[in-house]
Amino acid sequence: MLKRFFILLSLLIAGYLYANYTLQLKTNNLVIYAESPISVPLETMLKSLDDNIDSFQMNIGVYLDLLAPVYLIENNTSYQTLSLGKAKIVEFSDAFYSGSEQRIYVRPLASIQENHRKVLMHEYIHWYLEQIFEQAPLWFHEGMATHYAQQVGFEQFIYYLEQSFLGKKSDLFRLSYSYPEKKEDWSLFYLSSAMAVRYMSEKKPKEWQDFWELAASYKRKKTKASFTDCFVRAYRTTLYDFHKEYSQYTKRLSYQYLFWSFNALLAILLPIILFIAWRIRKKRMAALPDLPLPEDEIINEDETID
Repeated sequence: MLKRFFILLSLLIAGYLYANYTLQLKTNNLVIYAESPISVPLETMLKSLDDNIDSFQMNIGVYLDLLAPVYLIENNTSYQTLSLGKAKIVEFSDAFYSGSEQRIYVRPLASIQENHRKVLMHEYIHWYLEQIFEQAPLWFHEGMATHYAQQVGFEQFIYYLEQSFLGKKSDLFRLSYSYPEKKEDWSLFYLSSAMAVRYMSEKKPKEWQDFWELAASYKRKKTKASFTDCFVRAYRTTLYDFHKEYSQYTKRLSYQYLFWSFNALLAILLPIILFIAWRIRKKRMAALPDLPLPEDEIINEDETID
C-alpha cells in the first residue's frame, strides 16, 4: 500500500516537474526533452550516441522502431524529487530509467563525473530491455547496461577478481529483483552482473545467439518475450543452476587472479633481486685480499728455444 502511494506521489510530482519540459531534439533512437534549448556540443554528442545504439542493436539482433524518451533535468533538487519512492541507489545515480513512466531521467550533465555518452547508453539499454522482455532479472538489466555501455575497464576487472579471491561476491540469483542493501556492495553487484552477461555471451555463444533469436521471434509477433522462457529454452538449464555454474566459474577466475598476481609480483621483484645479488657479489669481490703478481720467468742465455 505504501509503495503504491509513493509511486502515485512520484507520478504526480513528475507531472508537475516536467510540465515545462518540451521536445528539444529528436534523433534516430532518442527523443530529448529539456526546459531550455540544447547546446551544439550536446546535440552533437546525442546524435553520435545513435551510432552506439545502432551498433548495439545490430550486435543483439533485435531492432526497435520506438524512440526512447530522455528528460534532461535542469537541477539536482528536481532530480532528487523525481527519485522519491524509488530504490535508494537511484538517489546516488547519474541517471535512471522509470519503468512505470517508460522514461529516462538524467541528472544535470554538469554534475556528472562519468562519460556522458556511457551514462546515457546505460539507461537506454534499460529502456530497450523493457521493450523486449517481461520480468527480466535486475542482474541481467544491470549486466547488459554496464557491459554494453563499456563501463567495465581493466581496473574494475582486476577489482572484481580481487574481491572474488577474497570470497566477496554478489548472490545474483537472490538479487534477481532487488539491489544490495548496503551502498558498499553496489559496485560489486554491477561488476558481477556485467561478468555474468559476459559469461553468457562469450563462454556460450551458441546459446546466446539462440536466446536473442527467441526474443526476436516474440518481437516480430509484437509481444514481449518471457525472459525465463527464452533463457531456459536457449541455455537448457534453470536460472538457479546457471548461477551455480557461474559461481564455479568465478572461483576459477579468482585462482587465475592469484596466479597472475604472483607472476606480476615476480616480474616486478626479479630486477630488484638481480641488482641486490650483483651488489653483494661486488662487495665480496672488493673484500678479497690483493694477491702478488707472479714473477716473470728468466730465460738463461745459454738455453736454446725451439
